[in-house]
Amino acid sequence: MKRILIPTDFSDNAWNTILYAMELYKDISCEFHILNTHELKPIQLLTTQSSQKVGRLYDIIKEDSLEGLKMILDDISNATPDPAHVFKTISKSGKFIKIMEEVVENDHFDLIIIGTKGATGAKEIFLGSNTQKVIRNIDDCPILVVPDESFFKEISAIAFATNFERLYYKSEIKPIVNLAKSQNATVRMVHVYDKPQLNKVQHYNSSALEQYFKTVKHDFHVIQDFSTLEKAIQAFIEELDIDILVMINYEHSFIERLTREAVIKKLTFHTSIPFLVIPSDN
Repeated sequence: MKRILIPTDFSDNAWNTILYAMELYKDISCEFHILNTHELKPIQLLTTQSSQKVGRLYDIIKEDSLEGLKMILDDISNATPDPAHVFKTISKSGKFIKIMEEVVENDHFDLIIIGTKGATGAKEIFLGSNTQKVIRNIDDCPILVVPDESFFKEISAIAFATNFERLYYKSEIKPIVNLAKSQNATVRMVHVYDKPQLNKVQHYNSSALEQYFKTVKHDFHVIQDFSTLEKAIQAFIEELDIDILVMINYEHSFIERLTREAVIKKLTFHTSIPFLVIPSDN
């Protein structure tokens, strides 16, 4: 049974993420753990002198968290969930990313599914702060990021962007293979090039990838470099009607660069399809 962690802040994007997860793993045995974290805002602590009042405020936000999770379970029940799915809830007090790290470290999960932004996310911002933190800090579990305007449709094409400059580990490729098998989808490896010919290292790495993907449908595509890598990947997504984009998160990688920027809204990369971020195996 797959174990999947889904953080929620009770926003519409978070609920859409749960619905997407339910459809993605339809007919597959899964245990979904829905996590809500809560903490008092600094202004609440500064303006509350009495420790008794502080304690009462903690009780209130805890009650709100539990009530919100109960409402999610009710909504899931009304959505006619798959009999193969089990849902559990977790309510914890503390900073979001610290709780996420603790939960993932203490309990094995096959996947984290999170929305691009939460209740306070501005439309012009590609990734919300919590999503950025998860990608930057969780390095031992694949992360599926679901944009707020993304609704589930049948997965037939999975894009894996690579320049073939790096030799991938089998453990990094396994989540892609598993996803392709579960959806009967084709893995489309895309090489964005500035030179059309692969060098010896790239040839070796592409041959290794072909061996990794031999149990699923796969093919290779090359696309000439655009003004930016972001635009090249977006063009490929549109041209081949890609349903999910996969990226390995290693030093100097595309996804590492996306989450390194201080102001995400300056980036030109926006996608309406989910993307799977796989931590590098170092």
